[in-house]
Amino acid sequence: MKTVMDIQTLLEQLPFWNALTDREREAARRSTTLRRYPAGSIIHSRDRECLGLIRVLSGKVRSFMLSEEGREITLYQLKAGDLDVLSASCVVSQITFETQLVADTDCEIMILPASCLAGFKQNNLAVRCFIFEKLGERFSDVMKVMQNMLFTRIDHRIAADLLEQAGSKSEVRTTHEAIAGRINSSREVVSRMLKEMERDGLIRLSRGRIHIVDRDGLAVL
Repeated sequence: MKTVMDIQTLLEQLPFWNALTDREREAARRSTTLRRYPAGSIIHSRDRECLGLIRVLSGKVRSFMLSEEGREITLYQLKAGDLDVLSASCVVSQITFETQLVADTDCEIMILPASCLAGFKQNNLAVRCFIFEKLGERFSDVMKVMQNMLFTRIDHRIAADLLEQAGSKSEVRTTHEAIAGRINSSREVVSRMLKEMERDGLIRLSRGRIHIVDRDGLAVL
């Protein structure tokens, strides 16, 4: 477990930390918490508390919207070091839509609670600027998702996802359903395209794993 000193170090890395008053810094130290979530657990949803500012310390977190029919639309992914404020809709009135956060892997996050963030936003220009800068970044992420959904072929999106998930490795541990969630498609479509890519010699499928056979071929897609 991280100590109080670790929390202090993490807070000092916030872009607006030096602009806070001594009283605000003390409030942040008292209020900030660290939480661990197992893979697949919901971190934030419309039925849960308004979190505030979060920072991913380890693992991966996915932000998505849920339609009335139960379909998930992935908006963006967060990895270690990323900051996010879309879970602070109770603080930022400009956030007029509901997003949810789920742990894609086992993860640990730091939470500067909404009650604390609200006071900072009200009284500190640097915090307000930071929040709206982050909102602008997330809006850009969402627009890229919309662009991909409307204009990018499914096989291109799958190839990009596989390369991103694999990194420097030649194997991806994932499921067809998980890929579908990340690229905003259906599992049936993803399964069909993966089989076509296997026939083309780009990948090899096995249970819960996808082996990359032709990395350059995927990169061309």
